[in-house]
Amino acid sequence: MALLPAAEAVLHPGPAFAREATYRFDIPAGTLSSSLSAFSAATGLSVGWSGSLPATATRPLHGTMSAAEALCRILAGSGMQAVRAGANSYHIVTWRRPARPVAVPPPPRPTPPAPPIATAVSEPIVVTGQKRRQVLSDVPMSVTVVPLGGDTDGRLTAGTRDLALSVEGLALTNLGPGRNRQFIRGVADSPFNGPSQSTVAVQLDETRLTFDAPDPDLRLVDMERVEILKGPQGPLYGTGALGGIYHMVSVKPDLAELSGRVRGLAEAVQHGGLGIGGEAVLNVPLVTDRLGLRGVAYSLRSGGWIDNVRRDRNANRTKTDGGRLALRWSPDADWTIDLSGVFQDINPKDSQYVTASDDTVQRQARIPEPADNDFKSVAATVEGRIGGLKLLATSSYVDHGVDYTLDATDASPRFGLTGVSRFVDDRAYSIHNHEVRLSPEGSSNWLAGLSYMRAQSRSTATVTSADATVVAESLNRKVTEFAAFGEASLPVTGDLKATAGLRLSRSIAEDEALERSGGRATRVSKTIASPSLSLAWTPGADSLVYLRYARAMRPGGLAPADQSATRRFDADELGSFDLGFRHAAGRDLSFAASAFYTVWSDIQSDYLLDNGLVSTRNAGKGRILGVEASVDWKPFAGFKLGAGASYIDAHLVKSADGIELDDRRLPITPDLTGRLSVGYLFVISSDWAAELSAQANYVGRARLTFDETLDRDMGDYATASAGAVVTRGRLALGARIDNLFDIKGDSFALGNPFSIMQAPQYTPLRPRTFSLSVSRSW
Repeated sequence: MALLPAAEAVLHPGPAFAREATYRFDIPAGTLSSSLSAFSAATGLSVGWSGSLPATATRPLHGTMSAAEALCRILAGSGMQAVRAGANSYHIVTWRRPARPVAVPPPPRPTPPAPPIATAVSEPIVVTGQKRRQVLSDVPMSVTVVPLGGDTDGRLTAGTRDLALSVEGLALTNLGPGRNRQFIRGVADSPFNGPSQSTVAVQLDETRLTFDAPDPDLRLVDMERVEILKGPQGPLYGTGALGGIYHMVSVKPDLAELSGRVRGLAEAVQHGGLGIGGEAVLNVPLVTDRLGLRGVAYSLRSGGWIDNVRRDRNANRTKTDGGRLALRWSPDADWTIDLSGVFQDINPKDSQYVTASDDTVQRQARIPEPADNDFKSVAATVEGRIGGLKLLATSSYVDHGVDYTLDATDASPRFGLTGVSRFVDDRAYSIHNHEVRLSPEGSSNWLAGLSYMRAQSRSTATVTSADATVVAESLNRKVTEFAAFGEASLPVTGDLKATAGLRLSRSIAEDEALERSGGRATRVSKTIASPSLSLAWTPGADSLVYLRYARAMRPGGLAPADQSATRRFDADELGSFDLGFRHAAGRDLSFAASAFYTVWSDIQSDYLLDNGLVSTRNAGKGRILGVEASVDWKPFAGFKLGAGASYIDAHLVKSADGIELDDRRLPITPDLTGRLSVGYLFVISSDWAAELSAQANYVGRARLTFDETLDRDMGDYATASAGAVVTRGRLALGARIDNLFDIKGDSFALGNPFSIMQAPQYTPLRPRTFSLSVSRSW
């Protein structure tokens, strides 16, 4: 977040419009609020105001013009005017005649810009997770937006698990960096990384990053925001989006100004080691207002805290290197072409489970268990106007490798081996994705598109002892999906709007590994219809009540070729009702609440075989009930409070084999979570400002897996963090403490599947961690 600079200019129509960027507007007559929301959706610019707007009807606005001219026309006759409040934002204020200039003696020295740690005015939040620009207050579904402002909050380990502490309903496993799975609102099938498709689709801008791979855990450097869309998103995103979407929005190249930032980071983990790292961001306009380049690079070495007794202290230390490069070309005011590339390499030196209890950070280990997560992607997006329509065409390719090693000694006899053995799983995931969409220029009332996706998963797992190497399993699965989709909104009455969406897709899954091994070609095909329907009621300009129903499906699939007894698992389908309310009382208070009911049929669940390998089966039918709420309040200048809570009751109501289970809870998802945060921004002197912050989180009880022989309770712990940022101009110094009270707890992961039968395993929380950061921007 950033303090907006003082107003730079009052907008008046005139010749200057010819020198500004122009936009195509097609805004119907309405209220000031609705017209300004449509303006934001058409331009991507933020418009904020304090208090309430006058009840003035606006005239239709059609044509191509600058943002300044459009705002003047919208506000004509309202007694209001638009004041520029930043490069991409305006503030609506009561019109005042410009005062006569008064000579003022210059101050003794210039005051540096205010530190980038707070927001001075309220701005409508624009989200793009629904594949077009929308003002959040108009979106009839549950969405959480976490603004990042390009920052990582000073953590050396900043990633998805840290961000989840600020989002109700988002849960993750804790197997280790680059090996975790995300779940939203209790739509969780297992803690294992098996053949089944993920229930949450991870997106970066227009690129789909995952299909059946774990979360790549991209570091949140130079990100504008993260949007979490809750509930099934089948109509717009297709197969696999049963729980929702995790959508990262990067900061795009600025075509006008040279800018950059560097940051140094250090950490010390109690009971563990030291860490150090650095980040750099550089934005270069190559051709002013036409062509720009933006680059991000980072390299981090985080301290471990798990000790392998008599072998290695702080064994799970992790090395992370990565970066992004984005090129934006704007040949004219109507068209934009974006090219981007991403890479990240995460290398944990060992796993992070223990065997004694969750109170310890030590374990006996025969061999180290390292992992390697290599992620790369490239993408191209073209967006522009054709007549009164907006066209977006995007293509992307993802290459994702996940390798890990486990001690398989306890399972050696099951593979015909003796003595110490090592299990090595080498996995490669790839996604080709192409999509074209049309929507009306200057409006988000409808959207239509076509898409093609091909996801391929290849893996070879071996078990090696001193005498021999055995191929334990192999997989070469290709899933192809062709789809047509659309969504449209229509007014029912003055305050009631209906939105309907539908996706028709054809999914084909093939196993090439089985064909190469001499077996018969196996193919699973499925035609899928994924609908949604929502009603949105706006009782006032600042309130929205919505009811939404949506469905999504994962097509059936194939287990690894060596598991002939469990080759096929059926498609599962999920439908969910979501009743929600959002309200914003000016800029000082906002509130959101929702209740949801979900039915999940033929749940695909990864499970453990007797030899320690993972396969997939249909576990049965599930039912999920839940409520969640959040509030943000600014009682006075510089002070802010935030709170949220969720309760989820997720159960298996009928098992696939009809066996009555003692514990019918769905895995991983905690039943109750809560958070409370506080922040205070204040000025120390004319040169210095500071912000203090603190947050407390409670994570309730959850279970590990459906398999009662492996199951254990996890969660039921509370953690706290505190931080401070001191700024002077463009220099910022930060310090924070995570897990302030060094709380112990078991945090949602399975350790080693080959030895879990021999003794319980626990994944302890990261101990108390001290972090320091220093950054400089220009």
